[in-house]
Amino acid sequence: MLYITQSIISNFIRKIGIIFPILCILSCKTSNVKNTNENKFTNDNLEFSQKFHEKIVDIFKEKELEGDFIFAIVGENGLLYSKAINNKIINGESSFLDNNSPIYVASHTKSFTGTLAKILEEKGKIDLNKSLSNYLPELNFKDSIDVDKIFIKNLLNHTHGTFSTTLTWKTAFLGYSGNNSELIEDFNNDFLYDPSGSFRYSNVGPIITAIAIESATGNSWKDEMKEHIFQPLEMFNTTTKVSDLHYDRIRPSVTVSKEHGVIETGFDKSDILMHASGGVISTVNDLSKWLSANIRQDNILLSQESWKELHTSNVSQDKSYFTYNRKGYSLGWDIAEYQGDTILTRFGGLAGISFHISFIPEKKIGIIAFSSDNRAYILPHLMANYAYNELNENLADSIFQIERINFEKAFDNENALVYPNKTQLLTQNETKQHIQGSYLSTSGWPPISINQEADHFIFNWGVLNGKIFKTEDGHYTSNLGLLNRDFEIKSDTLKTGSLIYIKIKQ
Repeated sequence: MLYITQSIISNFIRKIGIIFPILCILSCKTSNVKNTNENKFTNDNLEFSQKFHEKIVDIFKEKELEGDFIFAIVGENGLLYSKAINNKIINGESSFLDNNSPIYVASHTKSFTGTLAKILEEKGKIDLNKSLSNYLPELNFKDSIDVDKIFIKNLLNHTHGTFSTTLTWKTAFLGYSGNNSELIEDFNNDFLYDPSGSFRYSNVGPIITAIAIESATGNSWKDEMKEHIFQPLEMFNTTTKVSDLHYDRIRPSVTVSKEHGVIETGFDKSDILMHASGGVISTVNDLSKWLSANIRQDNILLSQESWKELHTSNVSQDKSYFTYNRKGYSLGWDIAEYQGDTILTRFGGLAGISFHISFIPEKKIGIIAFSSDNRAYILPHLMANYAYNELNENLADSIFQIERINFEKAFDNENALVYPNKTQLLTQNETKQHIQGSYLSTSGWPPISINQEADHFIFNWGVLNGKIFKTEDGHYTSNLGLLNRDFEIKSDTLKTGSLIYIKIKQ
């Protein structure tokens, strides 16, 4: 395989009949100059730019997409091409959407956390080959698991075998006190364990790694990320804290259905829900610095040997996602194959947001893509593949048509989902029992409360809340932004899934 270095990119540009000054693009520093050079890149590569633009606009119009789509091609020296599309832009209206728009990267955070762990290991602050007992002796699973056989590396590559629903839901959805001691207590009391050492993907490993990092360094995972990754790479618009940003500038997820149109719009994460498996907000401009550092294995962050471990599979997996055949996992990247190339990916998704980041190490090229319409979660991957195939001189248009079939199927499935409508909203006149009040879990989960607003009711669970709707079976449901939750109430007992809550008597 040839490298997609400057010579290959030049060949690609010659293929479409135009040569562009790539060195200027790669050397410019200020955001204004970067924007100018990106415009010039687009203008000097009209065939690719026009085809890409036509394809994404065609999909937006045909599927009546809502929300945003952001895309970038990145080389070893930085951003090469970008595109931002939403309905306002398509219609020629002003929009805040651009390369500096804050976007949530969801589970791609795991790649950042794995890299941070390697950085701290090089600095002698943590040893990935030491066991949990060295850093978190209080995490003992009531002595039912031999924690001396679970190493920090196992946490990062998902071979630790442990899982906790309570820990996962508190950190991702419901919130908690913010104290690691609470999470460790939850884990000690609510866990599953598979001793086989097989790859089992979950949020748990990186989250426990972050707690171990705090124990070893005395600093939070969030502070360590800023000090050792964001600042060295000059990612000044990247953060692990929602409160660092103007909330209304964060690109929200959009939930849409064929029957009712836009159901929900918003970004429901808060600081307490930003964790080491899904807790980074960044921009295309900043992420291009991160991705290019991975592509060139920049010694600003790590040695070549550490980069190799980050980018090389150390555990097998046999899974497929869309067109990517995943064969292994490193300390934060899925090792996959696409069109004969080894490709490293680590995607993310939450409540409509779909985030794609990938690169082909041998060809020194990578893609960043983001969409926020829940029905179009395959779209970032579809368009990434199109760009890769154009750059690799594959039959890009033919492959695109084949892969679009899978996109269409996924879109149609999501579009057909049924959501509660206004006629199902639970109003004061329709409730047959006094459901207002506070409910406590019988097993240590965050409290639930139900209160009235105007003529309807609000379901509050941890830090999330949403309107209550009636279901056909006489029970209730609520869209909490990050998730939908069904529940029933009989007398003073509220049941949601397998969880039992008892109403507090006033």
